[in-house]
Amino acid sequence: MHKFLALTSLIVLLGTHIGCDRVQKIVTPKHEQKTLKIGFVVAGERATYLNGAEMAVTEINQHGGLLGKQVTLIGHINKEAIPEVSVQITETLIVEEQIIALIGPNRSSHAVEVGPIAQRHGIPMVTTTATNPNVTNAGDFVFMASFTDNFQGAVMAQFTIEDLNLTTAALIIRKGDLYTEGISEFFALNFNKLGGEIVANEFYEGDLSDFTVQLTNIAAAQPDALFIAGFTLDVALITQQARAIPLQNADGKPTIFLGADSWDSELLYDNEDAEVEGSFFSGHFSPETNEPTAHAFVDAYESIYDSTPTGGVAVNYDAVKLLFEAVERAGSLDPDEIREQLAATENYIGATTIASYDENRHPTKSVVIFTIKDGKKLFHQQIDP
Repeated sequence: MHKFLALTSLIVLLGTHIGCDRVQKIVTPKHEQKTLKIGFVVAGERATYLNGAEMAVTEINQHGGLLGKQVTLIGHINKEAIPEVSVQITETLIVEEQIIALIGPNRSSHAVEVGPIAQRHGIPMVTTTATNPNVTNAGDFVFMASFTDNFQGAVMAQFTIEDLNLTTAALIIRKGDLYTEGISEFFALNFNKLGGEIVANEFYEGDLSDFTVQLTNIAAAQPDALFIAGFTLDVALITQQARAIPLQNADGKPTIFLGADSWDSELLYDNEDAEVEGSFFSGHFSPETNEPTAHAFVDAYESIYDSTPTGGVAVNYDAVKLLFEAVERAGSLDPDEIREQLAATENYIGATTIASYDENRHPTKSVVIFTIKDGKKLFHQQIDP
């Protein structure tokens, strides 16, 4: 019960039947609305991402609102993760709900489709865990709250060679997804530049459950490391089947599994089929942080939800807070003024930190590397830009 008492913001879950006929309604201009509406879109099995956004909205409302008005979060979880659905939801949020800004989506493949919608309507948009650098190509109204995959991929490649002392790697990649193909390309490019060798490169379709063919080809190359660019359920199945082969390097030692921020999910650690012990992956945020503001975020989240926030939750919280700070600095709901203040962000400190934005509206921020030990995610180190 205390969770509901603590969360005073209104969360409206939009239905998926957004293409049906609607009764025409009178639209109130944004500056005359009694509450300010923020749109929120998340794709896939990431229900907890909404919690981070809720927390940020609750905080602003408890301190008098945004420009003196209460804020309403209008969110939708696109559980089936269909990009076209995220696009339809965004159109509805902008045209019918008259949102002042959009938070999300979390997946790069969705963000690149939604960005042009926000740009066309002149609506400020802050993506959450979308990491492919192309998500901001739509235009100057689209910003990222997370690091980019070119930085994340470079960090993991350098870590693999310099810290783990591994010189050969293979990749197994979910085909046709902007994020999975992009992060793999950046990892491989940097791994080769640093003197490593990519000995195998295998693709799979998104609905595949048997990876025997791909893993058999990889096993023949005997890589020191296997970089798995897929989503949570893919990782669980791939690691299980790889250990069963078993996948080993040239010295007969188990190949070390590597991943990126898509690994940061309780669905993976709680999956009994996953064989991820001893793996390493990059992420956005560690709850073990000693930063006062981030530590306060963790304490507040745990008191409300009785669980520890993941990096994705932290970035969703920060995306909303970034927007609020830009609106407050602008002192206006004018989209152009909000956009200008987002671009002018410097030394933002929240759950994570952002030093500034570059000309592509990509933030300068750190990457955290985790390892998995005894079935738990543990902080390993932080890499600063």
